[in-house]
Amino acid sequence: MSALACQPAATANVYLKFSLRRSAWPAASVLLAALLSACAPLPPATEAAVVSTPSATSTAPRASGRTGSEALARMAPPALRPDRLGDPAKAVQQSLYDLELPEVDQQGIASWYGPGFHGRKTANGERFNQYELTAAHPTYEFGTQLCVRSKSTGQAVVVRVNDRGPFAKNRVIDLSKAAAEEIGMLGKGVKTVEIYKLDDGQDSCPEALLAANN
Repeated sequence: MSALACQPAATANVYLKFSLRRSAWPAASVLLAALLSACAPLPPATEAAVVSTPSATSTAPRASGRTGSEALARMAPPALRPDRLGDPAKAVQQSLYDLELPEVDQQGIASWYGPGFHGRKTANGERFNQYELTAAHPTYEFGTQLCVRSKSTGQAVVVRVNDRGPFAKNRVIDLSKAAAEEIGMLGKGVKTVEIYKLDDGQDSCPEALLAANN
C-alpha cells in the first residue's frame, strides 16, 4: 500500500479539502472511506493449535492380553492331580514291607512267674520283683536285653535277663508278671513267642518289628 494510504487523519483532511475544491465530492467520499479502512489496525493472526500425538514408537508398555491373575497362575507350580498322589495308606504299608525284619534268635513257648517268687533271690543275686520287666533264661548272660514278641498278636516287650529257668519241659523263657502282661499272656499262662537278642545299649525292639505290629 502507498504511503498516502496510511497518513494520519490531518493529511486525509487536507486531501479532502483539495478534492472538494475540484468538485469531486462523490469520488472523495469513496477515497476517504478506503483510506480509513486501510489504516485500521489489523486483528492479530490466530495461531493454529498444535496437537501433539503420541509417536508410533511410544515407550508405553505393550498390552500382553493377560490379566495379573492369569500371569501369576502361569508362574505357580502345577497342582498335583489326586490320581497321581497315590494312596497314603498303601505308601506307608509299602515302606513297612521295605524294612528288613531281624533274624529270630529263638522261638518257642514262654511262661511267666510272679506272686510265689516275689521278693526271692534270683540266680544273679537280685531280689525278684514281679513288677519289673525281667526274665529267666537258661543260657543268656545276666543283664542281656531281649525283645520278646508274641507270634499271635505281634505285641512285644523288652526284658532283662536276671534269673535262670524255666525248668518246665518245652519252655524257652520265663517272664515276670509285668512282662507277661505287656504281651497279653496273663490269662493263658503260656504263649508262643519269638526272642531277639538286642545289641549292647539297645533298649527297644527293632523298628521293623514295631512297624509290622502296627
